Amino acid sequence: MSWIRSLIGTSCLALGSLEPTWATLAPPAKPEPPPRVDIEELPADFFDWDGPRYLKPKDTWLDQAGHWVVRRRRIHSRHVEALGQGIDQTLSGQTWVDQDNDSYLRLGAFNRYTEDGKMGFEPEARFKLDVPTSEEKFRIIVESDANDLAPLSEQQQRGTLTPEEADENSFTAGALRFLSPLSERWNASTDVGARLHMPLEFFARARTWSDWQLSREWRLRVDQRVFWYLQEGWISRSWFGVHRPLGPHWRFRASSEVRWVHRKRGFEMAQIFRLQRRYRNRHFVRLRFGVLGDTFNNWARTEYFTDMLYRKRLHDDWLYGEIIPSLRYRREEDFQPEASLTFRIEMFFSSSGDLQ
Repeated sequence: MSWIRSLIGTSCLALGSLEPTWATLAPPAKPEPPPRVDIEELPADFFDWDGPRYLKPKDTWLDQAGHWVVRRRRIHSRHVEALGQGIDQTLSGQTWVDQDNDSYLRLGAFNRYTEDGKMGFEPEARFKLDVPTSEEKFRIIVESDANDLAPLSEQQQRGTLTPEEADENSFTAGALRFLSPLSERWNASTDVGARLHMPLEFFARARTWSDWQLSREWRLRVDQRVFWYLQEGWISRSWFGVHRPLGPHWRFRASSEVRWVHRKRGFEMAQIFRLQRRYRNRHFVRLRFGVLGDTFNNWARTEYFTDMLYRKRLHDDWLYGEIIPSLRYRREEDFQPEASLTFRIEMFFSSSGDLQ
């Protein structure tokens, strides 16, 4: 009988150990509902509020600096526009001019890194005073970055050159521009002006251009320019380009340019292939590959280059940032690769259009 008592005792211990397990598996008890508050029982001062209904936002010093820049840009843009319109009204004799004014002022900073470790942070400034008239088809143009005398290599790679390199052939010019369309398809303009330095160098420029729709997707543009400078002589530029869309976002363009330099008795030639995309109304990407050559001695290729430009609209339509990695292979350097990385930030003061 002792083994029966032992078995009963063991069973009782096992059942006792199962009690916590059954308690764990049991559903939890429902929490008690929160006490209900009767509005009529609240004190009268509970509904009184002596402070301000809304708190004014507090700007940080960074916000205040940004607001100051935006205000100054808006003020200076109006000044640039008013200057062009004021001169335009004086010349046309009208009290109101409703034509678009393309005057602008561009202020920026430029930084370029090269393989030899050179770098530098330098300011840039460009301006254009455009004075259209409403009765007579002529304009007054004053621009600080005229590059008629620059070689094709400099003109095609202007965004990746240092200010010193770009300023060697650029100059400030003032001209009176006559607009005279030749036909429904061909437009033309003639400039008579001078380089604004002492002594003055007078020049004359003529330009004609047109566009054709070759097919459903391909378009052709032709641009012919002729320059005459008192000291440099005759210069002629012929530009031909075809372009088409590639899909819903990308565009392709192939252009050929020939430049005759009378002083050197020879031609400069450039063949450029370009692929670009603009998206979200804020970003712009451009890929290029180009071949340059001349006939000053004998026909020879002088340079290959490739670059990529990424531009971002940082604020509104007047503050932009650019990053341009590039590679150059020049004959004078035995076609060894020369890599550079360019950073630029630029402010655009104008009342019409954005920086393209």
